[in-house]
Amino acid sequence: MQQYHRLSSQTAVVTGASQGIGRAIAEQLAKEGMRVFGLSRTAVQSDRIQWIPCDVAQEGSVQAAFAEVFRQTQRVDILVNNAGMGIAGAAEFTPDGDMQRQFQVNVFGAVRCTQAALPAMRRQGGGKILFISSLASVFPIAFQSFYSMSKAALDSFSTALGIECKPFGIQTGTLLLGDVNTGFTQSRKKGMAGDEVYRGRIGRSIEKMERDEQKGMRPEQVAGAACRLLSKRRLPTRRAVGAANGILFFLNRILPSRTVLWVLEKLYG
Repeated sequence: MQQYHRLSSQTAVVTGASQGIGRAIAEQLAKEGMRVFGLSRTAVQSDRIQWIPCDVAQEGSVQAAFAEVFRQTQRVDILVNNAGMGIAGAAEFTPDGDMQRQFQVNVFGAVRCTQAALPAMRRQGGGKILFISSLASVFPIAFQSFYSMSKAALDSFSTALGIECKPFGIQTGTLLLGDVNTGFTQSRKKGMAGDEVYRGRIGRSIEKMERDEQKGMRPEQVAGAACRLLSKRRLPTRRAVGAANGILFFLNRILPSRTVLWVLEKLYG
C-alpha cells in the first residue's frame, strides 16, 4: 500500500504560478499548509502565495528568483516545474525563433529552475521535483511537433535526473496532462503558414485541438492530482491525470505502433 505524508510546514516553489494550472497547484499546496513561492512574469494576486517575479527563459532572472527564496528560507522541499508555452503549425514552416522560444521556456526553463533548487535539496537530504508534462510526449501531435518534442524532452530529463539524484534522497516525476481548459489555449502561438499546401489540415487540426481543450479538465482537478502525487512517500516516475488518460497511457504500451499512429492521424492529421 502506498504511504502518504503531510505536506504542511514544507516549502514549495511553483513556476508559471500566475494563472491556470500553476496557480491552481500553488493554491492547493498552500491550502495543505505549505509555504509557497509562486514564480511568474506577471504578478500573483493571492493571500496564500508569495509572488517572486521570474522569467524562466532568462538565466539571470531564475538565479535572482531563487536567491530571494533562499534569502527568506534555506530550503526547497518541492519544486513544481509548470511554466510553459505552446506553438502550433506545420514543422516545415515554423520559424527558428518560435522553435527556440518553445524550448527555452518548456525545457531549458525547467532545467534552470531545477539546477537552482538542487544544491539546497542535496544539503537538506531530499526533495521532490515534479515536471508538468503532457500526453503529447507519448502521443506526438501533428502540427504540434515542437510542443510534443519539448514535453518528451522533459520526460527524459526527469527520468535521468531521478537516477542521478537518488543517492541524495531527491525524487523526480512527470505529470502527463490531457486536455485542460485554461488560458493556454488562447495564448498558444498559431502558425497558419503553408495551410494551403497542406490542404487545410493545419487549420482543421488546430481547431479540433482547441475544441477538445475547451471541454477538458479544470485546473483544480490537475492540482488535486499533483498534490496527491507529491504527498506520496515515493513520487511516481510518470503518471497521467484522469482515468481516461490513464487508460490511453496504458494502451500505448500494449497496442502496436501502427494502431497508435492510425488513431493519431485520424484525430489530428
